[in-house]
Amino acid sequence: KIEETVPCSPPNMEPLDNTSLEESQFRPEKKEKSTCSICREDGDGYHFGAEACRACAAFFRRSVSLDKTYLCRGNNDCEITANIRCMCRSCRFAKCLEVGMNPAGVQQRRDTIGKREIKPDSTDLMQLLGSVGDGYPPTTSAQSALVEDLHPSFNDRMPILMKMRVNYRKMDNARLVIHRKDGQSLFKEKTPKAVNYKEACAQSIREVSLVADWVAWCFDDFVTLPMDQKKVLFRNFYTPFSVLEGAFLCHINDTSNALILPSGDYIDTNNLKSFFNIPDEEQPMTDDEIEKFCRMFKPSFELNRRGLVLPMMAEKIDVFEFFALCTFVFWDFGLDEQTDDCMMIGKSVKDRVMKELAFYLRCAKRLEEPSLRVASLLTLLPALQRCVRRFQEDIEITNVFNVYAPPKDFYDLVNGKFC
Repeated sequence: KIEETVPCSPPNMEPLDNTSLEESQFRPEKKEKSTCSICREDGDGYHFGAEACRACAAFFRRSVSLDKTYLCRGNNDCEITANIRCMCRSCRFAKCLEVGMNPAGVQQRRDTIGKREIKPDSTDLMQLLGSVGDGYPPTTSAQSALVEDLHPSFNDRMPILMKMRVNYRKMDNARLVIHRKDGQSLFKEKTPKAVNYKEACAQSIREVSLVADWVAWCFDDFVTLPMDQKKVLFRNFYTPFSVLEGAFLCHINDTSNALILPSGDYIDTNNLKSFFNIPDEEQPMTDDEIEKFCRMFKPSFELNRRGLVLPMMAEKIDVFEFFALCTFVFWDFGLDEQTDDCMMIGKSVKDRVMKELAFYLRCAKRLEEPSLRVASLLTLLPALQRCVRRFQEDIEITNVFNVYAPPKDFYDLVNGKFC
Protein backbone atom coordinates (compact mmCIF):
# COMPACT_ATOMS: atom_id res chain seq x y z
CA LYS A 1 0.00 0.00 0.00
CA ILE A 2 1.35 3.36 -0.99
CA GLU A 3 0.89 6.01 1.67
CA GLU A 4 -0.17 9.43 0.51
CA THR A 5 1.94 12.36 1.69
CA VAL A 6 0.71 15.88 2.17
CA PRO A 7 3.03 18.37 0.46
CA CYS A 8 4.38 21.14 2.66
CA SER A 9 3.55 24.71 1.86
CA PRO A 10 6.41 26.74 0.43
CA PRO A 11 8.05 29.05 2.98
CA ASN A 12 6.66 32.18 1.34
CA MET A 13 3.09 30.88 1.19
CA GLU A 14 0.50 32.36 3.55
CA PRO A 15 -0.81 30.02 6.30
CA LEU A 16 -4.17 28.41 5.64
CA ASP A 17 -5.82 29.43 8.89
CA ASN A 18 -5.32 31.29 12.15
CA THR A 19 -4.32 28.13 14.00
CA SER A 20 -1.37 27.43 11.73
CA LEU A 21 -0.44 31.13 12.00
CA GLU A 22 -0.29 30.95 15.80
CA GLU A 23 1.78 27.77 15.68
CA SER A 24 4.21 29.34 13.24
CA GLN A 25 4.83 32.20 15.65
CA PHE A 26 6.18 29.77 18.26
CA ARG A 27 8.11 27.58 15.84
CA PRO A 28 11.87 27.92 16.53
CA GLU A 29 13.90 29.48 13.78
CA LYS A 30 16.27 27.22 11.92
CA LYS A 31 19.80 27.66 13.30
CA GLU A 32 22.45 28.63 10.82
CA LYS A 33 25.19 26.06 10.38
CA SER A 34 28.52 27.03 11.87
CA THR A 35 31.72 27.44 9.88
CA CYS A 36 35.07 25.84 10.63
CA SER A 37 37.43 28.60 11.77
CA ILE A 38 40.39 26.79 10.21
CA CYS A 39 39.34 25.81 6.67
CA ARG A 40 35.92 27.58 6.38
CA GLU A 41 34.16 24.26 5.73
CA ASP A 42 30.84 23.50 7.43
CA GLY A 43 31.55 23.32 11.16
CA ASP A 44 30.81 20.50 13.59
CA GLY A 45 30.69 22.46 16.84
CA TYR A 46 33.40 23.43 19.29
CA HIS A 47 36.44 21.17 19.45
CA PHE A 48 39.35 21.84 21.83
CA GLY A 49 38.27 25.46 22.27
CA ALA A 50 37.40 26.56 18.73
CA GLU A 51 34.72 26.07 16.08
CA ALA A 52 35.98 23.35 13.74
CA CYS A 53 34.87 20.75 11.23
CA ARG A 54 35.36 17.05 11.92
CA ALA A 55 38.36 16.84 9.61
CA CYS A 56 40.27 19.69 11.26
CA ALA A 57 39.36 18.48 14.76
CA ALA A 58 40.66 15.00 13.91
CA PHE A 59 43.82 16.47 12.38
CA PHE A 60 44.49 18.53 15.52
CA ARG A 61 43.82 15.57 17.82
CA ARG A 62 46.10 13.30 15.82
CA SER A 63 48.90 15.90 15.63
CA VAL A 64 48.89 16.51 19.37
CA SER A 65 48.50 12.92 20.56
CA LEU A 66 51.28 11.69 18.28
CA ASP A 67 53.57 14.65 19.02
CA LYS A 68 53.77 15.46 15.34
CA THR A 69 56.17 18.18 14.17
CA TYR A 70 55.56 19.71 10.74
CA LEU A 71 57.72 21.88 8.52
CA CYS A 72 56.36 24.44 6.07
CA ARG A 73 58.07 24.49 2.68
CA GLY A 74 56.95 28.04 2.08
CA ASN A 75 56.96 31.12 4.32
CA ASN A 76 54.62 29.85 7.06
CA ASP A 77 51.72 31.71 5.48
CA CYS A 78 50.06 29.05 3.29
CA GLU A 79 46.36 29.44 2.57
CA ILE A 80 44.15 26.98 4.44
CA THR A 81 40.78 26.30 2.79
CA ALA A 82 38.57 23.25 2.49
CA ASN A 83 39.89 22.17 -0.91
CA ILE A 84 43.61 22.61 -0.11
CA ARG A 85 43.74 22.25 3.66
CA CYS A 86 45.95 19.14 3.45
CA MET A 87 48.62 20.80 1.34
CA CYS A 88 50.58 22.27 4.28
CA ARG A 89 50.09 20.57 7.61
CA SER A 90 52.44 22.99 9.36
CA CYS A 91 50.33 26.04 8.49
CA ARG A 92 47.14 24.11 9.13
CA PHE A 93 48.28 23.22 12.63
CA ALA A 94 49.44 26.78 13.25
CA LYS A 95 45.99 28.00 12.17
CA CYS A 96 44.44 25.61 14.69
CA LEU A 97 46.49 27.22 17.45
CA GLU A 98 45.76 30.74 16.24
CA VAL A 99 41.99 30.28 16.39
CA GLY A 100 42.22 28.99 19.96
CA MET A 101 42.48 25.20 19.86
CA ASN A 102 44.22 24.04 23.02
CA PRO A 103 46.62 21.04 22.94
CA ALA A 104 45.92 20.45 26.63
CA GLY A 105 42.37 19.44 25.73
CA VAL A 106 43.51 16.42 23.73
CA GLN A 107 43.31 13.17 25.65
CA GLN A 108 46.34 10.96 25.59
CA ARG A 109 46.28 7.86 23.43
CA ARG A 110 44.66 4.67 24.68
CA ASP A 111 45.84 1.13 24.16
CA THR A 112 43.85 -1.72 22.62
CA ILE A 113 41.99 -2.61 25.80
CA GLY A 114 41.01 0.96 26.52
CA LYS A 115 43.51 1.72 29.25
CA ARG A 116 44.87 5.24 28.93
CA GLU A 117 48.52 5.36 28.01
CA ILE A 118 50.52 7.55 30.32
CA LYS A 119 52.86 9.70 28.29
CA PRO A 120 56.22 10.02 30.01
CA ASP A 121 56.96 13.46 31.36
CA SER A 122 59.97 15.37 30.14
CA THR A 123 61.51 14.99 33.57
CA ASP A 124 65.16 15.89 33.89
CA LEU A 125 67.68 15.32 36.63
CA MET A 126 66.69 18.48 38.47
CA GLN A 127 63.05 17.37 38.70
CA LEU A 128 64.04 13.88 39.84
CA LEU A 129 66.03 15.36 42.66
CA GLY A 130 63.04 17.49 43.60
CA SER A 131 63.14 20.79 45.39
CA VAL A 132 66.37 21.62 47.11
CA GLY A 133 64.97 23.07 50.29
CA ASP A 134 62.12 24.81 51.97
CA GLY A 135 60.63 26.92 49.20
CA TYR A 136 63.86 27.54 47.30
CA PRO A 137 63.98 25.42 44.13
CA PRO A 138 67.11 26.63 42.39
CA THR A 139 66.03 27.39 38.85
CA THR A 140 63.18 27.29 36.37
CA SER A 141 62.97 23.50 36.60
CA ALA A 142 60.77 24.11 39.63
CA GLN A 143 57.22 22.76 39.57
CA SER A 144 55.20 25.89 38.84
CA ALA A 145 52.59 26.98 36.32
CA LEU A 146 54.91 29.88 35.52
CA VAL A 147 57.59 27.55 34.13
CA GLU A 148 55.50 24.91 32.38
CA ASP A 149 56.77 23.61 29.06
CA LEU A 150 54.79 24.01 25.85
CA HIS A 151 53.71 21.23 23.55
CA PRO A 152 56.30 20.44 20.83
CA SER A 153 53.77 21.62 18.26
CA PHE A 154 54.76 25.21 19.15
CA ASN A 155 58.31 24.65 17.88
CA ASP A 156 57.57 25.82 14.33
CA ARG A 157 56.16 29.19 15.37
CA MET A 158 58.42 29.80 18.40
CA PRO A 159 61.80 28.35 17.38
CA ILE A 160 63.99 30.79 19.34
CA LEU A 161 61.97 30.87 22.57
CA MET A 162 61.52 27.09 22.54
CA LYS A 163 65.26 26.62 21.98
CA MET A 164 65.97 28.96 24.90
CA ARG A 165 63.73 26.82 27.11
CA VAL A 166 65.39 23.56 26.15
CA ASN A 167 68.88 24.95 26.60
CA TYR A 168 68.02 26.62 29.89
CA ARG A 169 67.22 23.17 31.23
CA LYS A 170 70.67 22.04 30.13
CA MET A 171 72.13 24.96 32.06
CA ASP A 172 70.02 23.96 35.06
CA ASN A 173 71.56 20.51 35.03
CA ALA A 174 75.08 21.86 34.61
CA ARG A 175 74.54 24.10 37.62
CA LEU A 176 73.96 21.00 39.71
CA VAL A 177 77.54 20.04 39.04
CA ILE A 178 79.48 23.31 39.20
CA HIS A 179 77.92 24.49 42.45
CA ARG A 180 78.50 21.25 44.32
CA LYS A 181 81.36 21.10 46.77
CA ASP A 182 84.12 18.54 46.28
CA GLY A 183 82.96 15.11 47.32
CA GLN A 184 79.29 16.15 47.53
CA SER A 185 76.97 13.67 45.83
CA LEU A 186 74.78 14.81 42.94
CA PHE A 187 72.04 12.51 44.18
CA LYS A 188 71.90 13.93 47.67
CA GLU A 189 69.49 16.75 48.20
CA LYS A 190 71.28 20.08 48.52
CA THR A 191 69.84 22.28 51.22
CA PRO A 192 70.00 25.97 50.29
CA LYS A 193 71.78 28.29 52.66
CA ALA A 194 72.28 32.00 53.19
CA VAL A 195 75.62 32.93 51.64
CA ASN A 196 78.10 35.67 52.47
CA TYR A 197 79.51 38.11 49.94
CA LYS A 198 82.60 36.02 49.17
CA GLU A 199 80.54 32.93 48.44
CA ALA A 200 78.16 34.95 46.26
CA CYS A 201 81.09 36.36 44.27
CA ALA A 202 82.59 32.90 43.75
CA GLN A 203 79.28 31.47 42.54
CA SER A 204 78.78 34.32 40.10
CA ILE A 205 82.23 33.82 38.60
CA ARG A 206 81.51 30.10 38.08
CA GLU A 207 78.35 31.04 36.19
CA VAL A 208 80.12 33.00 33.42
CA SER A 209 81.04 30.08 31.16
CA LEU A 210 77.61 28.50 31.61
CA VAL A 211 75.75 31.64 30.61
CA ALA A 212 78.09 32.14 27.64
CA ASP A 213 77.35 28.59 26.45
CA TRP A 214 73.62 29.15 26.93
CA VAL A 215 73.73 32.25 24.75
CA ALA A 216 75.65 30.38 22.03
CA TRP A 217 73.19 27.47 22.17
CA CYS A 218 70.19 29.80 21.86
CA PHE A 219 71.22 32.25 19.13
CA ASP A 220 72.68 30.93 15.89
CA ASP A 221 73.28 34.54 14.81
CA PHE A 222 75.57 35.07 17.79
CA VAL A 223 77.82 32.17 16.76
CA THR A 224 78.45 33.75 13.35
CA LEU A 225 79.57 37.11 14.77
CA PRO A 226 83.26 38.11 14.88
CA MET A 227 84.89 37.44 18.24
CA ASP A 228 85.19 41.12 19.12
CA GLN A 229 81.44 41.61 18.66
CA LYS A 230 80.67 38.53 20.76
CA LYS A 231 82.69 40.07 23.57
CA VAL A 232 80.93 43.42 23.22
CA LEU A 233 77.51 41.82 23.56
CA PHE A 234 78.34 39.37 26.32
CA ARG A 235 80.23 41.69 28.63
CA ASN A 236 77.30 44.14 28.49
CA PHE A 237 74.82 41.33 29.09
CA TYR A 238 76.11 39.26 31.98
CA THR A 239 75.44 41.63 34.89
CA PRO A 240 71.93 42.70 33.73
CA PHE A 241 71.10 39.04 33.10
CA SER A 242 72.24 38.05 36.58
CA VAL A 243 70.09 40.75 38.16
CA LEU A 244 67.08 39.90 35.98
CA GLU A 245 67.39 36.16 36.59
CA GLY A 246 67.76 36.66 40.33
CA ALA A 247 64.52 38.64 40.43
CA PHE A 248 62.75 36.03 38.31
CA LEU A 249 63.89 33.20 40.59
CA CYS A 250 62.52 35.11 43.58
CA HIS A 251 59.26 35.61 41.71
CA ILE A 252 58.66 31.97 40.72
CA ASN A 253 59.54 30.87 44.26
CA ASP A 254 57.18 33.46 45.71
CA THR A 255 59.66 35.21 47.96
CA SER A 256 60.67 38.85 48.10
CA ASN A 257 62.72 38.86 51.31
CA ALA A 258 65.71 37.08 49.80
CA LEU A 259 67.74 37.18 46.62
CA ILE A 260 67.88 33.66 45.18
CA LEU A 261 71.02 32.66 43.31
CA PRO A 262 71.12 30.14 40.43
CA SER A 263 72.77 27.60 42.75
CA GLY A 264 69.70 27.57 44.99
CA ASP A 265 71.48 29.45 47.78
CA TYR A 266 70.30 32.93 48.66
CA ILE A 267 71.18 36.29 50.12
CA ASP A 268 69.06 37.00 53.19
CA THR A 269 68.09 40.62 52.60
CA ASN A 270 66.48 40.83 56.04
CA ASN A 271 69.77 39.94 57.69
CA LEU A 272 72.50 41.63 55.68
CA LYS A 273 74.83 41.40 58.65
CA SER A 274 75.22 37.69 57.92
CA PHE A 275 76.00 38.55 54.28
CA PHE A 276 79.06 40.53 55.37
CA ASN A 277 80.12 38.01 58.00
CA ILE A 278 83.01 35.73 56.99
CA PRO A 279 83.47 32.85 59.45
CA ASP A 280 86.95 32.27 60.81
CA GLU A 281 88.14 35.65 59.53
CA GLU A 282 88.81 38.86 61.40
CA GLN A 283 86.10 41.40 60.75
CA PRO A 284 87.32 44.73 59.33
CA MET A 285 84.61 46.60 61.24
CA THR A 286 82.98 46.63 64.63
CA ASP A 287 79.39 45.46 65.02
CA ASP A 288 78.09 49.04 65.06
CA GLU A 289 80.04 49.89 61.92
CA ILE A 290 78.69 46.79 60.19
CA GLU A 291 75.15 47.86 61.10
CA LYS A 292 75.74 51.25 59.46
CA PHE A 293 77.30 49.54 56.46
CA CYS A 294 74.23 47.32 56.06
CA ARG A 295 71.88 50.30 56.29
CA MET A 296 73.86 51.98 53.52
CA PHE A 297 73.37 49.04 51.13
CA LYS A 298 69.86 48.05 52.20
CA PRO A 299 68.21 50.51 49.72
CA SER A 300 69.91 48.70 46.82
CA PHE A 301 68.22 45.42 47.71
CA GLU A 302 64.96 47.28 48.28
CA LEU A 303 65.25 48.83 44.81
CA ASN A 304 65.63 45.36 43.35
CA ARG A 305 62.63 44.10 45.28
CA ARG A 306 60.31 47.02 44.44
CA GLY A 307 61.56 47.58 40.89
CA LEU A 308 61.77 43.98 39.64
CA VAL A 309 60.60 41.25 42.02
CA LEU A 310 57.25 42.72 43.05
CA PRO A 311 56.30 43.85 39.51
CA MET A 312 57.12 40.36 38.20
CA MET A 313 54.90 38.87 40.89
CA ALA A 314 52.10 41.33 40.13
CA GLU A 315 52.23 40.60 36.39
CA LYS A 316 52.84 36.85 36.88
CA ILE A 317 55.70 36.85 34.38
CA ASP A 318 56.26 33.33 33.06
CA VAL A 319 59.39 31.65 31.75
CA PHE A 320 58.84 32.41 28.06
CA GLU A 321 58.24 36.06 28.81
CA PHE A 322 61.44 35.99 30.87
CA PHE A 323 63.33 34.59 27.87
CA ALA A 324 61.93 37.34 25.66
CA LEU A 325 63.22 39.94 28.12
CA CYS A 326 66.63 38.23 28.12
CA THR A 327 66.67 38.50 24.32
CA PHE A 328 65.90 42.22 24.38
CA VAL A 329 68.65 42.77 26.97
CA PHE A 330 71.27 40.70 25.16
CA TRP A 331 70.78 42.18 21.69
CA ASP A 332 71.24 45.73 22.89
CA PHE A 333 72.37 48.46 20.50
CA GLY A 334 74.54 51.56 20.65
CA LEU A 335 77.18 49.80 22.75
CA ASP A 336 80.79 50.90 22.75
CA GLU A 337 82.74 49.26 19.91
CA GLN A 338 79.57 47.68 18.49
CA THR A 339 79.44 47.59 14.68
CA ASP A 340 76.49 48.49 12.49
CA ASP A 341 76.28 44.90 11.23
CA CYS A 342 76.01 43.62 14.78
CA MET A 343 73.21 46.07 15.53
CA MET A 344 71.34 45.03 12.36
CA ILE A 345 71.62 41.36 13.28
CA GLY A 346 70.38 42.16 16.78
CA LYS A 347 67.39 44.03 15.40
CA SER A 348 66.52 41.07 13.19
CA VAL A 349 66.66 38.65 16.13
CA LYS A 350 64.58 40.91 18.35
CA ASP A 351 61.95 41.32 15.62
CA ARG A 352 61.66 37.56 15.28
CA VAL A 353 61.37 37.05 19.03
CA MET A 354 58.75 39.80 19.22
CA LYS A 355 56.66 37.93 16.64
CA GLU A 356 57.12 34.69 18.57
CA LEU A 357 56.11 36.42 21.79
CA ALA A 358 52.97 37.84 20.18
CA PHE A 359 52.07 34.38 18.88
CA TYR A 360 52.68 32.88 22.33
CA LEU A 361 50.56 35.47 24.10
CA ARG A 362 47.74 35.08 21.60
CA CYS A 363 47.70 31.30 21.16
CA ALA A 364 49.15 29.88 24.39
CA LYS A 365 48.07 32.47 26.96
CA ARG A 366 44.88 33.36 25.04
CA LEU A 367 45.23 37.10 25.49
CA GLU A 368 42.96 39.28 23.37
CA GLU A 369 45.37 42.23 23.50
CA PRO A 370 48.95 40.86 23.35
CA SER A 371 50.33 44.37 22.74
CA LEU A 372 49.25 45.46 26.22
CA ARG A 373 51.08 42.54 27.77
CA VAL A 374 54.21 43.29 25.74
CA ALA A 375 54.09 46.89 26.94
CA SER A 376 53.91 45.70 30.56
CA LEU A 377 56.94 43.47 30.00
CA LEU A 378 59.01 46.24 28.47
CA THR A 379 58.39 48.53 31.45
CA LEU A 380 60.68 46.21 33.44
CA LEU A 381 63.73 47.13 31.36
CA PRO A 382 64.22 50.69 32.71
CA ALA A 383 63.89 49.30 36.25
CA LEU A 384 66.50 46.68 35.40
CA GLN A 385 68.91 49.37 34.22
CA ARG A 386 68.45 51.28 37.48
CA CYS A 387 69.12 48.17 39.55
CA VAL A 388 72.27 47.36 37.56
CA ARG A 389 73.64 50.88 37.90
CA ARG A 390 72.97 50.86 41.65
CA PHE A 391 74.70 47.49 41.98
CA GLN A 392 77.75 48.75 40.10
CA GLU A 393 77.89 51.86 42.27
CA ASP A 394 77.81 49.73 45.43
CA ILE A 395 80.66 47.57 44.15
CA GLU A 396 82.64 50.72 43.33
CA ILE A 397 82.14 52.03 46.88
CA THR A 398 83.44 48.85 48.48
CA ASN A 399 86.39 48.86 46.09
CA VAL A 400 87.34 52.50 46.73
CA PHE A 401 87.24 52.18 50.52
CA ASN A 402 88.58 48.62 50.44
CA VAL A 403 85.93 47.43 52.87
CA TYR A 404 84.32 44.11 52.01
CA ALA A 405 85.70 44.66 48.53
CA PRO A 406 85.09 41.79 46.07
CA PRO A 407 87.93 40.07 44.21
CA LYS A 408 89.24 41.90 41.16
CA ASP A 409 87.82 39.30 38.73
CA PHE A 410 84.35 39.85 40.18
CA TYR A 411 84.79 43.64 40.09
CA ASP A 412 85.73 43.41 36.40
CA LEU A 413 82.84 41.03 35.78
CA VAL A 414 80.25 43.41 37.21
CA ASN A 415 81.62 46.33 35.24
CA GLY A 416 81.89 44.49 31.93
CA LYS A 417 85.69 44.42 31.79
CA PHE A 418 86.23 40.68 31.84
CA CYS A 419 86.53 39.92 28.13
